[in-house]
Amino acid sequence: MTTYFPVTRMPLQIIRVVFVLVLFLSARAALAQHEPSGGSIKDVAGGTVSTPVKSGRAPVREPPRRPTPPVRRKSVAAKSNGMDADDYYDDGNRFLNDKKYPEAIEAYNNAIKLNPRYAEAFYGIGWIHNDQQDYELAVDALTKALRFKPDYPDALIELGYSHRNLKHYDEAMSSYRRAISLKPDSATAFYEIGWIDNERKQYADAVTSLKQAIQFRANYADAYTELGYAYRKLERFPEAIREYKEAIRLKPDIAAAYTGLGDVYFYNTKQYAEAANAYREGLRLKGENATAFYNLGWCYNDLKRYDEALEPLKQAIRIKPEYPEAHVELGYAYRRTDRYADAVGEYKTAIQQKPDLVDAHYNLGIVYLLMKNRAGAMEEYRSLQRLDGATAQKLYQEMNK
Repeated sequence: MTTYFPVTRMPLQIIRVVFVLVLFLSARAALAQHEPSGGSIKDVAGGTVSTPVKSGRAPVREPPRRPTPPVRRKSVAAKSNGMDADDYYDDGNRFLNDKKYPEAIEAYNNAIKLNPRYAEAFYGIGWIHNDQQDYELAVDALTKALRFKPDYPDALIELGYSHRNLKHYDEAMSSYRRAISLKPDSATAFYEIGWIDNERKQYADAVTSLKQAIQFRANYADAYTELGYAYRKLERFPEAIREYKEAIRLKPDIAAAYTGLGDVYFYNTKQYAEAANAYREGLRLKGENATAFYNLGWCYNDLKRYDEALEPLKQAIRIKPEYPEAHVELGYAYRRTDRYADAVGEYKTAIQQKPDLVDAHYNLGIVYLLMKNRAGAMEEYRSLQRLDGATAQKLYQEMNK
């Protein structure tokens, strides 16, 4: 006896919902432009574009300056030429404040000759070496300062800064924690710990440390900026936006906060008009950031402001000549402004820099079609057959419309 199993039928109402959803998604795919999270490319109709190159961290992330230069400490010391160690030390501080670093170091060394245990003078020398990015020399001077004065929180923070820039993160954390044990309300130490936590991708820990920094220094714009970055990496985007905006409110010329805000809008919430505004302001304040220029140009292209996209993309390439993705994006802006020969040049440069860049081959093929150069398009089709069959087929379909 044959057993028949009933065929389960989908209710008509569900079929209608599914059909409408498919139509909606199809229409959205046809209209979509610039999806940073995808790997799609622009087609003749405007389609989508090459995926932006994501920066691991906010494009601009610089720590603030460290504690203020050392202050005078009276000491009982020998005199030389009528000056004692404190007199030389005071001279060193004056030179330091005027950024006359060679004269400052000479004065601090004269103080040390008269008082070899002059911790503050060693600290001043270490501070200058850090400011000149001579971090190994800074470590040597600051270690001597702490040898003679172990309970010196400013020297510990400065030593942590040296180690952090040398990427000696364990040593830096140790210095910052020792500083906090001596000075529990040290906002700078908590900030620096949060910075390292972010660098180590320990974002939840970073949030805790950075909130403590802000607790002790309510107007700490750099800490708000770093906190925004931590929230962004935790995918807490509204909070990231809030912290970046607070940093900007406190310090309107803080480029890193504008760039970080642009990153949230660009990579995460896909609000490209807002991203463009944030990147533009960040670049106005500090304009040597290739990724931010590229992202700004990408946003302008997405917003169909093709003429405005040209300059930031050129700037990205000026700063970073080996930037094939930026050449592809610039080629697209040229194409949309009917400058086909310029577009061809940018796509060819991108291919020269990165021969397997699928987007460049595809877009070059499209421009050749617009220029009625079918032979050129066929050459790009053959290249795509070796690189990406699906994209090759897409170009082939365009060639045969």
